[in-house]
Amino acid sequence: MTANVTSIARVRAAARDRAELTRVNNRAATTLLVVVVVLVVVGLGATQSASSAVALDRTEDSLFFFKRQLAGVGIGTLALLITSRIPYRLYRRIAIPLFFVTLGLLVAVLLVGTEINGATRWLSLPFVSFQPSEVAKVSIVFVLAYVLERKTKLLDRFSHFIVPVAATLGLVGLAVILQPDLGTLIVIGAAALAVIMASDAPLKYVLVLGFAAILAATLLAFSETYRADRITAFLDPYADSSGDGYQVIQGYYALGNGGLFGVGLGASRARWFYLPNAHTDFIFAIIGEETGLVGGLTVLGLFVVLGLAGWLVAARAPDPFGRMVAAGITVWLSFQALVNIGGVLGVVPITGIALPFVSFGSTALVVSMAALGVLVNIAQSGVHGKP
Repeated sequence: MTANVTSIARVRAAARDRAELTRVNNRAATTLLVVVVVLVVVGLGATQSASSAVALDRTEDSLFFFKRQLAGVGIGTLALLITSRIPYRLYRRIAIPLFFVTLGLLVAVLLVGTEINGATRWLSLPFVSFQPSEVAKVSIVFVLAYVLERKTKLLDRFSHFIVPVAATLGLVGLAVILQPDLGTLIVIGAAALAVIMASDAPLKYVLVLGFAAILAATLLAFSETYRADRITAFLDPYADSSGDGYQVIQGYYALGNGGLFGVGLGASRARWFYLPNAHTDFIFAIIGEETGLVGGLTVLGLFVVLGLAGWLVAARAPDPFGRMVAAGITVWLSFQALVNIGGVLGVVPITGIALPFVSFGSTALVVSMAALGVLVNIAQSGVHGKP
């Protein structure tokens, strides 16, 4: 009799634990979806305001960039819905093929890509142009998670750890830096390091790789004159206020003009050709000008919530592959937002990377929303139990 009572108690306790896990994972998935919806809506409004003057000047249609971003939102929403329904374990099977396709696209960019402002990052097809480097962000997360999971029992041997990591990151990194695009490479490196930290690799190997990555990024930052000039402008933008420091200073003016509550939606002054790239990598300055400190902190807070929810999903993932993929996607999106906003605020050098879900750019928007869908699927898979 006592044994039966004990068994019933255990079953009830397990049921309560499963119910609690379901509630937590459902809350995480819902939080992720709410955050991305709010950020996308903010991005649409900010894109219209920040790009209207440039659009009028280039196309005589003030809604030109807004329409393109709206189309990107439509495609991205479809991508999010699809990836949130596809079992994330499927990406184990396609990780290697996707990696080689991505590598082929990156090589194609170097051979036949479209050059814009001295960089070759776009691949133009008959009906669409896109940036393969955006696809590389999610591809590197999948392939590293797949390889490290397969080698779980061998990761204590340094050769089994470093060879696949160096091969995948090295090939993608070389293709990206030749575009050249150091900012994207840094984001890819951060996402890769998150995957590795979430794996079963010994901490000492992770620390060695992290130190090597920081050293490589530092050397690359000073390897080209224009990159070194950006760092100089970051340290003292007013030393070259009409040159490399101009964009940072105009960003300061925009943020300062916004005050606490902003000048009002659509009332930005900086967008009238004062602030370069206002609708792309400096869109946060327009948000700060029009909605003030309150609006800027709200956007920053949304990314903090996204990061916390994503990390919770990673911690409660049903298996190591899901844990590593969730960690990689979460750090990719959060770190990229941190670097973008930090560049606008002048606390890190300008890298030219976009603010996820907010900046104008259909490729980045669609890929980011698709990746968010994968994160949601991992959270929902945790609800239904382990594979």
